[in-house]
Amino acid sequence: FGVVPKIIWQKLNPPDESNMVKLDMNLLLIKTDGENILIDAGIGDALSERQKKMFGIEKSSALEKKLSEHHLTPEDIHLILLTHLHADHAGGVIKLDKDGRKVPRFPNARHVVQILEWEEAMHPDERTSATYFTSNLKILEEEKLLELVDGDDEVATGIRLTKTGGHTPGHQAVQIEDGDNKILWPGDIIPSTHHVRIPYVASVDLFPRETMEQKKKILQMCVNDGWVLAFDHDLKVKLGKLEKMGEEIKITDIYSQN
Repeated sequence: FGVVPKIIWQKLNPPDESNMVKLDMNLLLIKTDGENILIDAGIGDALSERQKKMFGIEKSSALEKKLSEHHLTPEDIHLILLTHLHADHAGGVIKLDKDGRKVPRFPNARHVVQILEWEEAMHPDERTSATYFTSNLKILEEEKLLELVDGDDEVATGIRLTKTGGHTPGHQAVQIEDGDNKILWPGDIIPSTHHVRIPYVASVDLFPRETMEQKKKILQMCVNDGWVLAFDHDLKVKLGKLEKMGEEIKITDIYSQN
């Protein structure tokens, strides 16, 4: 939570004895007339034991099981929109085949990433190297499944990417609009309901002031224009409706209600 003191934020998400907090890795599946689209891919299941321990992984990936509940396989996914390339958002694009080799999980999908984010992931420094699985990501390029964009872009009817920066240089948000239905996926700009307040910015953010400026724009869209906000790491609220209550913002969980 960045500059917010632990004595305050620990009331929101209590840490364990190792100072780690529990988070979910939520993904969003979009089914259109012609395409199946996935936003982010989670951390996946191609982790070493050391990586599992480092990230505190407690559960196996449920990605393919959840897809099957929608009568889909990874081969049925046409488009992967990656908000950024940190391991907990892009690790799931790779799997281990029957011989233990790393291969693309979604062999028929275009994996869309901001070019600035790709460059950052390919050349991490001492601060960012632990958050990118660079060698895994290169498999996408080798298999010609990578599509790089530069800035804002409409990737399908009613689905728009917005470059935000903040969390990483090439972080992007996704806007999904279908008539009166509007969902805004801000990625790690607002990863949970606990991060709605402007100063509550993750310590890992490389450009926290950019994050705060983007957060102000996103919250204004949600409050004034009726966009539903999707939270990629919240344990309880996956989709929230926002309304201003004095100086505070009230969040109504509309995913559980449906």
